[in-house]
Amino acid sequence: MDTLDLNPDKYRLVRALRPFSYSVALVTCGLGVVLAYQQGNGNELRALLVILAGVLLQAASNLANDHADIALWKQQPGELAKQVIQQIKLNFMLAGIFTFSACLMGVWLVKEVGWPLLMLGIIGVAGGYFYTGEPVNYKQRGWGVPAVFLFTGVLMVSVAYYAVGGVWDSIIAWISVPVSLLASALILSNEIRDYLDDTSHNIRTLTVRIGLIKAKSLYALLLLSVFPLSFLLYWLGELSNPFYILIALPLTIQPLKLLGNRADDAEMVRLPHLTGRFFMVFGLCFIFSVL
Repeated sequence: MDTLDLNPDKYRLVRALRPFSYSVALVTCGLGVVLAYQQGNGNELRALLVILAGVLLQAASNLANDHADIALWKQQPGELAKQVIQQIKLNFMLAGIFTFSACLMGVWLVKEVGWPLLMLGIIGVAGGYFYTGEPVNYKQRGWGVPAVFLFTGVLMVSVAYYAVGGVWDSIIAWISVPVSLLASALILSNEIRDYLDDTSHNIRTLTVRIGLIKAKSLYALLLLSVFPLSFLLYWLGELSNPFYILIALPLTIQPLKLLGNRADDAEMVRLPHLTGRFFMVFGLCFIFSVL
């Protein structure tokens, strides 16, 4: 195996938490909450718990995602490798605590809303775990981008709506598509940034499987498609004012310009952060367009 070139700093708690990615939980859960209130089914306590549980599960998923790297570090000699493994295990334990806390909130919500929420919650937690967890490991199989679209996007918005409002509406899944695509774009930005590391360690992400050029094209498509899709939802009568989302349009310029950089360019490390910033601004504007 090649010499391990992963940055040990990435496992430090603050970096492993990946704060920029919390835009996903805040936007998807927030959208579900707003849609429930719009239908006259809002509940303040349930709304608060849904958003808090969503953030905790996002943090848990971020911390658990590095657990598979233990196998790489175990093959390396020296004290640094031992310290990294210990930190990864600590992060994984903290992920378990966050998940348990979110599940406790979920149990109360199930009591309030009904047992179907329990089944949806189990599917969501399992979907988050199996992103890197065995025996499924979506990331290694190249399924990470579509899995995030389904579990972190469509399912999270729909479950948030159901948990707050206590009713199910299949149209919510269609309304969630633009923000779900951006959730996929965010995970794809991570894959593009880590392309060289993943290739050298035979981590078979979607980007590694289809190649960097096609992955960059897919990223650009995901980023830009949310605008016409939002106007389509407006035409179908599901959005009130789609022009709010145009506020976010200038924030696509920097991440799209980065796609022209080489894979080994240090500037590529900024791609996930810029994508997360765009996701947050677009998500907030999208929520306003629903109101």
